[in-house]
Amino acid sequence: LHRIAYMPQGLGKNLYQELSVQENLDFFGRLFGHDGTERRRRIARLTEATGLDPFLNRPAGQLSGGMKQKLGLCCSLIHDPDFLILDEPTTGVDPLSRGQFWDLIDEIRAERPGMSVLVSTAYMEEAERFDWLAAMDAGRILATGTPQELRARTGRDDLEAAFVSLLPADKQREDGPLVIPPREARPDGPAIVAKNLTRRFGDFTAVDNVSFEIERGEIFGFLGSNGSGKTTTMKMLTGLLPASEGEAWLFGKPADASNIDTRKRVGFMSQNFSLWGELTVRQNLALHARLFHMEGDAVAGRISELLTDFGLDAHGDAFADDLPLGLKQRLSLACAVIHSPDMLILDEPTSGVDPVARDDATDGLSERQPLSQLDLRGRQSSASLKPKR
Repeated sequence: LHRIAYMPQGLGKNLYQELSVQENLDFFGRLFGHDGTERRRRIARLTEATGLDPFLNRPAGQLSGGMKQKLGLCCSLIHDPDFLILDEPTTGVDPLSRGQFWDLIDEIRAERPGMSVLVSTAYMEEAERFDWLAAMDAGRILATGTPQELRARTGRDDLEAAFVSLLPADKQREDGPLVIPPREARPDGPAIVAKNLTRRFGDFTAVDNVSFEIERGEIFGFLGSNGSGKTTTMKMLTGLLPASEGEAWLFGKPADASNIDTRKRVGFMSQNFSLWGELTVRQNLALHARLFHMEGDAVAGRISELLTDFGLDAHGDAFADDLPLGLKQRLSLACAVIHSPDMLILDEPTSGVDPVARDDATDGLSERQPLSQLDLRGRQSSASLKPKR
């Protein structure tokens, strides 16, 4: 058992949420028999490499999703495993940190060339670094080989295009690459106004004096590293989190989570999923429809439409807890739009989603031109991969 390390899929699934970053790492170090001096050395190296060193005293439950992933990976690497299994370890992690992760693993493998690493990932720039990969769909292996071999075999210039070309014809986009239509200017004023928004947690300032306006029909993106304040800002915009200072207005009214009329005009997809794991896909959609007071005779048709649009037809009776990460993302997005909102707020909506589903979802949403927090982490695909040294 000491020769294997496993990082499960999901945000912080191998962490103790009430323990701090330091305490989680110290616990795993003790678990694998490292003495105090060795634990301190390894913790310092891992946290410096992943940018977690300023947050050693913060409880894991108070970390952003991406920071939880960083800490989970550090806990998996605290000992010297001969076999490292990482199930989508960098979903929700910013591009710079993802590069740091793999640089760190490359360094460890250079020191311990006998260590094997098995990874599932949705990021094609990661796949480019790997020795060998197996592209998979619906439980079947579509092709295996090096990234160069798969590109050559399919005649494509990049891995994403190569992966998509390997899919069955009915799963490929029929209308070619995704094109977002230009936005038409609207004269009816901004949908969101933020003025001097600030949020403090004790002596820590998560959002500092942020101001902006978002026009109706505009796709507005927050781009920043993990822990930069994107999610906190979104929660203040919806009224789910009160601002320490400053103000926010939705459709000309102060942001207030208790204002049901305004809330019914907003769809919000959270980073950590707002799903009920014990309910089926269909039941989750029906519940969200009831929460937004949809007319009863419209619900069944809307659910059927979304199941088809988001590729969930085959999973309608599956429990949400049993879905893989990518399908959970699709279901969360479907729940967020079931009531046809005028404003859509998406917190990293495409993390872990395959490229065809990502483009299909973006294509469908762009027809409404909603407000969106864009996921700008790079183009994605699905594969099982083994990293190279």
